Amino acid sequence: MKNKINSLIIEGIIFCGSGLGLLSYSLMSYQKAFNKVWAQSPYLFPLIVAIAMIGLSLWIIGEGVQKMKREAAEVPKTAEEKKTDNAGEKRKWVIGALILCMLYYAALAYLKIPYITIGILSFAYTFSTFEVVTVVFLVAMMAFMGVRKPAVLVFVPLGTTLFLSLAFRTFLHVLLP
Repeated sequence: MKNKINSLIIEGIIFCGSGLGLLSYSLMSYQKAFNKVWAQSPYLFPLIVAIAMIGLSLWIIGEGVQKMKREAAEVPKTAEEKKTDNAGEKRKWVIGALILCMLYYAALAYLKIPYITIGILSFAYTFSTFEVVTVVFLVAMMAFMGVRKPAVLVFVPLGTTLFLSLAFRTFLHVLLP
């Protein structure tokens, strides 16, 4: 009997390829860039994300290999047990998440919201396209993933977006879209 390749291995290979693509993009762009200091390079963040993606994808591949070994040692499943392995349902969730991510990227690239600055005492906070689109994306993604508590759907996206915006704009002086 032929063993099927576990879906975790396929997903790990896809994410590893994405990580390698991002890694090559980051290194090639850095090589062509004017600024040759990694600490000030805008390509450092994609490099870090790429390394994390490659590491995590290798972990996913390892999990798939272990799962295949366990399945090979188990007694073959009955026809009814095989029906419960909804691989098609899992793919629909992955495709849905990828579509939401593509819509987020397109909204960041094509929507232009004017900067609005709010001052509270001596603190000024600027809203732009990034903040608005990120809050909407996080609410949509959390709702897609099954989060139904209104407090979580409001405060987590707002807090996450505020943290990212403050961290990159105010403390790291990195431009956001």
